[in-house]
Amino acid sequence: MKKINFVIITLFGLIFYSCNEIKNLQYINGYWEINSVMIEGKEIKNYPFSGTLDYFIIDEKNKGFRKKVKPKIDGSFEINMHEINFEIEMKKNEIYLVYGKGKNFVESVIKLDSTKMILKNMDGYVYEYKRFLPNNFLDE
Repeated sequence: MKKINFVIITLFGLIFYSCNEIKNLQYINGYWEINSVMIEGKEIKNYPFSGTLDYFIIDEKNKGFRKKVKPKIDGSFEINMHEINFEIEMKKNEIYLVYGKGKNFVESVIKLDSTKMILKNMDGYVYEYKRFLPNNFLDE
């Protein structure tokens, strides 16, 4: 009987966890500053400061875009007109960002919460981001 209870509790936990991952997709919206790049568990690049940010937006249909922006001292952004569209795909409880019309580039979402995002590309590079909050330094 204890084994059955354990299995039932475990299944409910997995279902609850999967549902939370779907809800947490909205955390991707906003500005993200790259923190580090790793491959095979080894850090190959650390960014104490990055002059550009990645700006992500997704809609209720799990489609969105990503573009590069540069923060300015007044809290606004210099926006690059180039953006890349992507779609969110879910496979086996994993979340993927599928870029481009020919679906030629894919990143998996390893971690996503309100302050941290980790993406892994097809070549095994792992990109760790931290949430960026705009600040107007001229008003201080």
